[in-house]
Amino acid sequence: MKKIAALIAGLATCAILNAAPSIFYVDMAKAYSQYYKAKAAAEQIQASIDTTKAEIAKMDKNRQALIKDIQAVQEKLKNPALTEDAKKKLAEEAQPKIAEIQQIEANMRNISQQANERLQQNANNIRKVHMQEIAEIVKKLASDKKADFILEKNACHFADPKADLTDELIKRINASAPAGK
Repeated sequence: MKKIAALIAGLATCAILNAAPSIFYVDMAKAYSQYYKAKAAAEQIQASIDTTKAEIAKMDKNRQALIKDIQAVQEKLKNPALTEDAKKKLAEEAQPKIAEIQQIEANMRNISQQANERLQQNANNIRKVHMQEIAEIVKKLASDKKADFILEKNACHFADPKADLTDELIKRINASAPAGK
C-alpha cells in the first residue's frame, strides 16, 4: 500500500514538473505609446510647452527691442562731436535699459527652467499612474490567459512571436477610450 501511495505521489510530482509554465510577453513601450490616455497627456504637455515658448518669445521680442535701443545709443556715443557730458548723459540713459535686458534674460532662464522641471515632474507622475493602470490590465490579461508569467519583451533574449500579447493588451487598455480617440 505504501509503495502504491509513493508511486502515485511520484507520478503526480512528475506531472506537475512536466507541466510547462505558461509564459507570455508584452512590449510595454509600444503599449504605452498606443495608450489613449498617454496620447492625451502628451498633447497637454505639448500645449504647455508651446505656451511657455510663446511667453519666452514675447519676452525675447521685448529684449530685442531694448537691445536695438542700446545699439542706437552706442552709435550716438561714437559721434566725435559729442561732449563728455553728453556722452555721460547718454550712457546713464542706457543703464536702466541694460539692467532691464539682464532682468528679462534672467526671467527667461527662470521660466524655462521652472517649466522644464514642472513638465518633467508632471510627465513622470502621469506616466507612473498610466503604468499602474496598464499593470492592472496586464494582471487581468494574465488571469484570462491563465498565464504563469507575463514578461516585458525587452527582458527576453528570445521570445516566440506566438507568445506576444502586446496587441491584445493595446486593445484592452484602449477599450474604454472615448469615441473618436
